[in-house]
Amino acid sequence: MSDTLLTTTGLAVSYGAVKAVRGSDLEVKEGEVVALLGPNGAGKSSTLRAIVGLIKYQGSVTFAGEDLTGAPTERIVSMGISMVPEGRRLFPQLTVRENLLLGAPRKAKIDALFDELLEKLPILRERLNQQAGTLSGGEQQQVALARALMSKPRLLLIDEPSLGLAPTIVDAVYQILADLRKTGLAMVIVEQEVMRVLKFADRAYAMTTGQIALQGRAEDLLASNEIKKVYLGGA
Repeated sequence: MSDTLLTTTGLAVSYGAVKAVRGSDLEVKEGEVVALLGPNGAGKSSTLRAIVGLIKYQGSVTFAGEDLTGAPTERIVSMGISMVPEGRRLFPQLTVRENLLLGAPRKAKIDALFDELLEKLPILRERLNQQAGTLSGGEQQQVALARALMSKPRLLLIDEPSLGLAPTIVDAVYQILADLRKTGLAMVIVEQEVMRVLKFADRAYAMTTGQIALQGRAEDLLASNEIKKVYLGGA
């Protein structure tokens, strides 16, 4: 039996005449952490948004042996894929508890989910009734992570987890991700902090102008000069 969890084949995304993603093929195995790298505008965020059904695309997406091509986001989340969007996208006027509830399945046992999440992210226990907009950047990132985890995903898509955060806070966020990894949760991480995520991930893909320019074991890309060419547009 294959341990492949997610496969995209010929994934392509266009915004009018602009081709943001040009036929990318990705694979994520059970429990694996995959980094998705590339300069701004390379198509990384569009790839994640397509996988979770937020935008239209061409090509196919298979998850846990099931074809999810063109499926609505609600079904995709129920199958076990969840996303932490770039910029966190919380509702600032709602409390932490209310933001978390937005990520819960309709028939979820909410109390049990809260207990499980607050065990992993204890700072949120003190903030449950606080408006999300009053939290620090690091705390907001934890809320965004927790909201995505409310659906108990098998695969977590994380878009720019270090964006706008101080280095010490980024360290704390990656420690949380490391703890989640130990539970067997698979992840795809889009990240501008290339060295950090390559040290963290198992494998990596590097995109440029909407296409996969490089792929391989993260430690091999970390030791290679080819990744620099991607960021300089020379791949």
